[in-house]
Amino acid sequence: MATNISSNFSGRIKYVAVMVAKAAPLVLIGAGAFAAYTSWRKKPSLLKRSTSLALLHGGEMALQRLVEFHEARADAYRLDSADCEFRVALALLAREKPDFCELTRITAKLEMSRKEDEAINILEGELQKAQNNGRTHEAYEIEMLLVEMLIYKGDFKKALHCKCLTDEKVSDARRPLYNAIIHIALEPNEKKEAEAEAYWEKFNDLRTDFGFQPVYRESMEESGIYKMISTNFQEFEKVVKKFQQDIRKARDTKLTTKK
Repeated sequence: MATNISSNFSGRIKYVAVMVAKAAPLVLIGAGAFAAYTSWRKKPSLLKRSTSLALLHGGEMALQRLVEFHEARADAYRLDSADCEFRVALALLAREKPDFCELTRITAKLEMSRKEDEAINILEGELQKAQNNGRTHEAYEIEMLLVEMLIYKGDFKKALHCKCLTDEKVSDARRPLYNAIIHIALEPNEKKEAEAEAYWEKFNDLRTDFGFQPVYRESMEESGIYKMISTNFQEFEKVVKKFQQDIRKARDTKLTTKK
């Protein structure tokens, strides 16, 4: 079932920026999914940060991430090929219509397999190439992926300085979303919180402007997601804080592994 759902979604998603703008305000996991989530935490082989971030995205990409996490949890070895897939996808960036959605999916797999450092190095190199060759669209999308991976790593200050987060030329809901996450994570003071809330409101406004509604509810319920509801900033902030806890635990795991 999970494979069929994933295949169905990958055929429908055409462009990352539009896809994120279609996102529902937030996906919350109900009682059944929460039980599954607590069982995931007992398995040290995979990280949950990309799943946490998927909850923030909501909508189609959130389901895509959750479905893939279910599949990866069942077979952790499938993540071993993520770095190879990532390099192949990057090599195809020069074609007329690069598949950035596929690249985003592989990026999440790299994070789950603790290869975010490698992904960041590769993305930074590809970003430089795209900028030098005047491929502005590719450079923008690569940098957005870089921001996401830096967020996974917990390098919020570096993520904040990425130019794509200040580029107002493209109507892209990821920009205010990532800014909101970063501002919540950086410093817990009133000014940062006010800025984060403003970005959160902008994020919701952009989705409203696109006029999309939550879709595929039946598939989401089949995947273990109990319901979708709109959320306020305070609830969003709690999810970000949980996301930060996952990042810290991932760091501790890496340090323990290296010893």
